[in-house]
Amino acid sequence: MKRNRWLGFCLAACLLAVLCGCGKGEDAAQADASDSGSTAVQYDYQLKAGEPIEVYDVTFDEMVTVTVDPESTRDAANELRSDIVFDNCVFRGGLTSVGDYHAMITLGSGCSFDDGAVVTCKEVTPDAAKQTTLEDNRVKVFVACEGVTVQTGSAVGVLSDGPDVVIDGTSYSKQALAPDTDFLGVYNLYEGDEMTYVKLAIGEDDSVAFLE
Repeated sequence: MKRNRWLGFCLAACLLAVLCGCGKGEDAAQADASDSGSTAVQYDYQLKAGEPIEVYDVTFDEMVTVTVDPESTRDAANELRSDIVFDNCVFRGGLTSVGDYHAMITLGSGCSFDDGAVVTCKEVTPDAAKQTTLEDNRVKVFVACEGVTVQTGSAVGVLSDGPDVVIDGTSYSKQALAPDTDFLGVYNLYEGDEMTYVKLAIGEDDSVAFLE
């Protein structure tokens, strides 16, 4: 019960980040590329607790890197976690997140990834993932667009509200695994030196059920 309550609370924080990403907040840092190409494209983003970033309508020809500051995010309150929202963005070189805890990376429904472009999750602290439990507020990737492949070298949770997603070579289908709930969650977890994957059916009402 404790684990389920925590995961439900975590989802509520995740959903808040997604809802906030639907519009451009006044305090959010934004990167928009104009049709004329006059705006320089930013490829490196530094996330600190309580500093949300929103990125819209950008074509990234090279790898995008999102680095989560471990000092400000490790023990931050949920309302001060770090968030970055991408929407209507094209990733031609993929996206890399570097972080241990307390961050939400949202890929809106308007995003797309070229063939071979993947989301790679890396840790900052060596072996941090092996010490991370489901109760820890790990880095999360929210996928609302098609064609996303995630490679995990860190503790990460991947959430989908519909699109299939490939995680470490295995395809996960919300339609097949959790058709009657709002979200499918896949969290990785180390047992010794072996990585396992926990599948969750998650509802907007904060309900959480473990799947086989």
